Amino acid sequence: MFRHEKKRAMRITLVQSSILWGDVDGNLERFGARLAQRLDTDIILLPEMFPCGSAMTRKAPEEMRRELADHATRYGEVCALMEAWAKAQNAAVIGSTVYGEGGQYYNRAVVAFPDSPSLHYDKRHCFRMGGEQDYFTAGHERLVFSFRGAKIAIFICYDLRFPVWCRNTDRYDVAVFTANWPEARREVWNALLRARAIENQAFAAGVNCVGTDAGGLRYAGDSAVWDARGKRCGGAEEHAEETVTVACDLEALDAFRQKFAVLEDRDEFEIT
Repeated sequence: MFRHEKKRAMRITLVQSSILWGDVDGNLERFGARLAQRLDTDIILLPEMFPCGSAMTRKAPEEMRRELADHATRYGEVCALMEAWAKAQNAAVIGSTVYGEGGQYYNRAVVAFPDSPSLHYDKRHCFRMGGEQDYFTAGHERLVFSFRGAKIAIFICYDLRFPVWCRNTDRYDVAVFTANWPEARREVWNALLRARAIENQAFAAGVNCVGTDAGGLRYAGDSAVWDARGKRCGGAEEHAEETVTVACDLEALDAFRQKFAVLEDRDEFEIT
């Protein structure tokens, strides 16, 4: 059964923002300004690749790799800033950026805590239609951690389409999805966030960007938190740069899981 030592509401803040594509300095300044205001929250979610944007523009492969290499050199700086934001806000800060090692590049989500070492998750599913598999290496390990009475699982964008990878075998309470999800597929984004919440009997929190990327794709945002019953708990307005905080009632989640214990009958499997 699901239990929490301390019954409480977990407050999740969605930072829905436009991204200056390829401009690391500009983005770090932009998000730093957004996080300069005091937020009464537990978790702060930033869009996928918030320091640079994730669009695979139509450039020559050599130019793309040089660009990724340049972004990867900023990894330590990005992590240090996220850790500073986490301490200043007394909250966990989650967002992804480029990490490089051994000539390979990863879309890495960093989880910075206010009082403990950071954790990370490498995106499992590279977006084939955008050519990500040609430049990024897929991760192979899930990340589920405990924070302030809740278990939280981290996923990135395209991972949302794969229910086996997202399946709640770790008894998590909140699934986080940080994304650059285009407006043309916004109905899919909303439908899948709701589906992941229902099937996993957990809160599903998705943060997305707004604006237009370097390739001309538009992003509507639709950042939101959905509960285990498939209800939208709250979120940002479409196309708007907003910072929105949503309270997730862990006690109510526990009660629902005990009353309607779907996950007790889930099928067992192993991912190979």
